Amino acid sequence: LTAMNQEQIFSIIDLLSILLWLMILFGFARMLKFRFNNEEISRYFYFGWGFKIFFALVFTLVYLFVLGGGDVNAYWDSATVLNKLFLENPFDYLSELSKTNRELGITHHFNAQTGYPPGWIWRETEAWNAAKVLSIFSIITFNSFWASTVLIASLVFFVSWLLVYRISTHEMFNVKAVVIAFLFFPSVTFWCSGFSKDSIVYLLSIILIYQLFLRLKWSKDFSILRLISIVLVFLLLFNLRHFIALAVIIPFFLAIAVRFGNRWNKRPVILYLFRLLTYGIMIIGFVVISGAEQTQELINEAQITQSDFSQNPIYTGARYEMPYIDGTPVGLLRSMPLSVFIALYRPFITENIGVNFIMNGLESIVLISLSLFFLINKNLFNNVRHLFKSEFAIYALTFILLIAFMAGYTSILFGVLVRIRAIALPFFLLLLTFRKPKPTSTP
Repeated sequence: LTAMNQEQIFSIIDLLSILLWLMILFGFARMLKFRFNNEEISRYFYFGWGFKIFFALVFTLVYLFVLGGGDVNAYWDSATVLNKLFLENPFDYLSELSKTNRELGITHHFNAQTGYPPGWIWRETEAWNAAKVLSIFSIITFNSFWASTVLIASLVFFVSWLLVYRISTHEMFNVKAVVIAFLFFPSVTFWCSGFSKDSIVYLLSIILIYQLFLRLKWSKDFSILRLISIVLVFLLLFNLRHFIALAVIIPFFLAIAVRFGNRWNKRPVILYLFRLLTYGIMIIGFVVISGAEQTQELINEAQITQSDFSQNPIYTGARYEMPYIDGTPVGLLRSMPLSVFIALYRPFITENIGVNFIMNGLESIVLISLSLFFLINKNLFNNVRHLFKSEFAIYALTFILLIAFMAGYTSILFGVLVRIRAIALPFFLLLLTFRKPKPTSTP
């Protein structure tokens, strides 16, 4: 950190802002715990909240004092510059927030008084959009770095808690597995709780998934306001990381199909015809979508990203290799198993690629062990059969495959892989611990 940055993030105003926001957050937390709670998850609330904040602070300290700032420093500098723009000219700030005119250059809205954002952040559309979102936290915390960090970590926890509450109440998953997956998964909490783009992407994804399933099965209430919020969150997420936004939405249509199919469980002929129709539509849709111009653009973009990470000397760190795909439906299917395997299970603890990946290596051991236990379980067939009857389980499976394929194929650097795939790991843990529900005995 430079002297200016140290002065910026360690100040009396920073401390006062932290105290103010802790009081606000504690009041909100008590209300949330009172309204969304059950006996099975109650004892995990404050421990889970503290766990998120602790790992957010660890993430911050590692980046600022071990890695020399990195993305955290760049995003905070960008948020600070936007904060100064807001104070100098709110209308220019709102204009920049809604649209960045790169043809007019970085000096269109920024000057010596506001400062200039890091060039690579400003030039990269998704990174700059993330900086705009993060600037809102800077503004409402009076430009307090630590208060912003605590606020983001708390929001991630609150939204995760809502998801845990709904899943534990309405779904057939093991409650302890649900709690561990969304509240205590170490690498997910590390990468997706601090002042970063990954945290905002994770937060918006969980909000969107929560809202979608409220509409599908978790709540009978529905309003135009909720529909508008779903659209707005999707658009915001799409502008931050478009392939994750698509990975959140696409599996939902399959969940809808499962929902309709479950209505005909007592009519097997209609059920099998419906499933046959659904699978036929999926296959045709896959062929059509994979050959579409927009899809080919995404594949080309993924190949450029892969090539850049592989060959550009700017990007350093432990790497893995991925074969080239031709972008055809067969090519995509052929590359999927390796991409998914790499994304979900690597780096292995035995790869010895650095102390930074020890935690990921230990998680890999756990995930491989759970996968083996799932596959050798004597009730494997019944577990899978019931899994395919669960809307949320089918959603999670499809979501995992989409995220893992894109993360595994494009990342190349393990440092990038563990960040991109983090959002899929809680859902993966849920599936690995899924078991056929035990029949309830009636008195």
